[in-house]
Amino acid sequence: MKNRFIVIYTIFASAVFIFAVSFFGFNLFREYQTNLEKSDKKFTELTSDIRTLSFNQENNNAAYSKGIKDSIGDAGAYSYIQVRRNNETVVLYPTGKSREETVSKLTKAFTTSITVNKQSVTIDCNLYLIRPDSIFYYARVSFLMILIITIITIIMIIYLNVSENTSDVISIEEDSEELDETEIEEETDEDVLVSEDKECNEPSSDIEEEGPRDIPDYFDETGISEESDDSNAAAEEAPDAQDTEESSSENHAEVTPEEVKAILAEPLTDEAVAASASASEPAKLPVDEVKPATVTQASADTDSNEPSGLYNPETGIGWESYLSTRLNNEIDRATASEIDLSLFIIKLSEVPKTNEAFKNVCNYLAIQFQFKDLLFEFKDDCIVAIKISMNVDEALNLADKLYHDICNIINGNNCRIGISSRSIRMVTGDRLILEAEQAIEHSDQSSPVIAFRVDSEKYRQLMEQNQ
Repeated sequence: MKNRFIVIYTIFASAVFIFAVSFFGFNLFREYQTNLEKSDKKFTELTSDIRTLSFNQENNNAAYSKGIKDSIGDAGAYSYIQVRRNNETVVLYPTGKSREETVSKLTKAFTTSITVNKQSVTIDCNLYLIRPDSIFYYARVSFLMILIITIITIIMIIYLNVSENTSDVISIEEDSEELDETEIEEETDEDVLVSEDKECNEPSSDIEEEGPRDIPDYFDETGISEESDDSNAAAEEAPDAQDTEESSSENHAEVTPEEVKAILAEPLTDEAVAASASASEPAKLPVDEVKPATVTQASADTDSNEPSGLYNPETGIGWESYLSTRLNNEIDRATASEIDLSLFIIKLSEVPKTNEAFKNVCNYLAIQFQFKDLLFEFKDDCIVAIKISMNVDEALNLADKLYHDICNIINGNNCRIGISSRSIRMVTGDRLILEAEQAIEHSDQSSPVIAFRVDSEKYRQLMEQNQ
């Protein structure tokens, strides 16, 4: 909406500027043509009036001079006029100037001499083709139009800059709130895993008394058997742990299915397999024969593989697991604001993440993209960057600069860049990533930067057909 308004206003302002200049030039040209045609007739009428007046007034007196001035009429139409009878000046305008000083391309000179009652009358004049007061009038009107539209344009520029800065601040605050929520969720998950580890090492006695606990559907059969047997053995050892069971139930309720799957993904021990085989026959094993569960070690191994914090300390940019959520959020914001969004996938072949050059590239991209939380690891050798309010053509120009700078950082040309943009489409983050990856597959050493350009009209028709 904002871009459309800017385009319409630009066209309007340009039209006003063109009209103001055209108004000034057209009116002066029309006056020039009109006065060029009428000047001869006007001088002929002036000569005729002076001849008639000279017949009636034989002497150069005040009445004769006043009659000539009445015949001249508007003196502003003349840059110079002089009437002499018998070499005596009767009328002179302007006073104190010679005729040569008033000659220009905007005037037309006339000279004639008549004889009346044996007296010689000479008339010299320069008629304006474009009068100075006309130039002043039309220039003033044009200037006022240009001044008004210029003031309005300045006000619009200030307003748009202020509104854009305000939206950027709001976006940064929203991003900070999301990051804080992510940190809180991570801390909560870590606390839950720690509580689970403690629970796995502590015996529980209430299972024998109250029967088996309700197990969610995402547990497999082996996991159920292992947990049931361990709980039964712990029940014989500590029969009075009622409070422990309540706390354990609360902690297990907070564990997500993904975390439970990760914990149970550890290979089962021989004791767990044997317990699974005899799950249908309840048995009470001696306490000294029950081996500690391996959940704690599995949880520790899982924690070591899961992202810790918002950024990978080795590269300084976001973890790949956060990419999809953040990209979809930014696409939703761009769609709501009717702005474009471009996605860059930068592939650094033969440059491992542990290499110092890889981290230098990440630091360089953080400067170019301004926001560190818009950079993410991707696969083993790629970096994903998100750029708000940038179309595919602008992204290509930026990518050319990035390519040359990155090649200098890694001391080679093992860099490929794929680009995709939203292009006013209703598209998901996975789709943009797929398009950028396809662009990289079509790149080579001669064309290291490739953009996936979408025909928006065909895409819209395709979406309508699919619906």
